Amino acid sequence: MEFRTFTRTVTALVAGATFFAIASVCADATDTFNVSTTITAACSLTDGDGGPADLTPSYTQSTDSGTGVETALDTTCTGSAPTVTFTDALNSGTNVFAMTSGTSLLYYQLSSNPTCDGTSSDLPIAEGVGQNLGQGAGSYEICAAVIAGVGMNVNAAAGSYSDTVTYSISP
Repeated sequence: MEFRTFTRTVTALVAGATFFAIASVCADATDTFNVSTTITAACSLTDGDGGPADLTPSYTQSTDSGTGVETALDTTCTGSAPTVTFTDALNSGTNVFAMTSGTSLLYYQLSSNPTCDGTSSDLPIAEGVGQNLGQGAGSYEICAAVIAGVGMNVNAAAGSYSDTVTYSISP
């Protein structure tokens, strides 16, 4: 009988030592890992120079006529309904933008029509109203032309006129 008791005691001691060894290894087994992602813009400019080129439409006051000029906003958009919005300091909320020379104003319009002549046949871009860019890669044509037939333009003071237009792209 003593032989059996001895065997049980040894077995119990070995099993207990194994449990303590495993428990001590598991208790110290901690580590970390990182989680990260990159959010890409729904629209990006793809024309290489950071946006549309500056525009300088011509206007002859004596004949109340002008020539529009155009540029393009080249984008790649992944959003479902990306838009671009144009605003200037006049912030009229209409189809009219204004260049200034001191306190004098010279009214013009932005349009997305290829004729780009500043007449009613152009499709004016309303200030502050989102214009559809479309999905994928695209080129949004922007025309600037002084509006013929606007009495204030005929009476505008001689000088150099300018305006800063801000555009905002939303996904």
